[in-house]
Amino acid sequence: MSDTRTSAKDKQEKTDLPAKPARDPFARMRVADLYWIQLKPVFKNRKMTQPERLARVTVFHDQAAHLEVLRLQIQLEGEPLAEGANHMEVLVDHRNQRVRFAPVSGLRMQPAQRGMGGFLLAQLIQWCQHRYGEYAVAPIQLQDASTAGEEVMQVRGKLLSRAGFEVSEPEDPTAVGHARAAKVEELISQWNSERIGMVHVAELLGQLREQEALNLKQTAQTAQLQRTIDLYKSNDTGQRFAIGCLIAFAVFQALMLLWIVLT
Repeated sequence: MSDTRTSAKDKQEKTDLPAKPARDPFARMRVADLYWIQLKPVFKNRKMTQPERLARVTVFHDQAAHLEVLRLQIQLEGEPLAEGANHMEVLVDHRNQRVRFAPVSGLRMQPAQRGMGGFLLAQLIQWCQHRYGEYAVAPIQLQDASTAGEEVMQVRGKLLSRAGFEVSEPEDPTAVGHARAAKVEELISQWNSERIGMVHVAELLGQLREQEALNLKQTAQTAQLQRTIDLYKSNDTGQRFAIGCLIAFAVFQALMLLWIVLT
């Protein structure tokens, strides 16, 4: 009887235990690629308000069962990684042939207004279009105006509209808006190139090699000129000595002639 009670009690305790959260299959994503971008300087009233910056884009890619994720993360050179900011990803559901972009409604970029959000979204769209152009696009649920703020809503609307989404903002500020697109192939992969430029490492290496070759050539030319100058200086010193000797001999000859005439 006691065993039965104990068993029932154990079952009850197991039932009361909170359920374990589902394991995230993409908790440890592998790095697939790295590249650099240039945040171009920002001017206001002909004064530079934001200097030029270099930033590294880390590409994470992984696949688990019918799900696939591509995540992009931006880190400014010389600064720690911004926690909870400067990243965007796309989740591909191959079973339902659908893609979902996130986070967009709660997207945070530091520093702001440098074009990083539009750049990341354009890169994700381009990646999807090369592979899954016929897939459907899941609607993006947007934060309401009371949470996001008017300025954030305007920036978000421009970003999504430029990418080909149809943005619907409800009149009620407490309601939730949506951004919709039918197919991946209907989206637009573009960003503000006046704010962000790609840094091509191969081109930079080529330019460095050309500059190094030019420096070596200039060094050789400088050394040759220095040798020529040293030779001229050496010849000039010899000529000066010979002229001095001639002048001394001429003076001596003149003195001898004068002595002969006077004596």
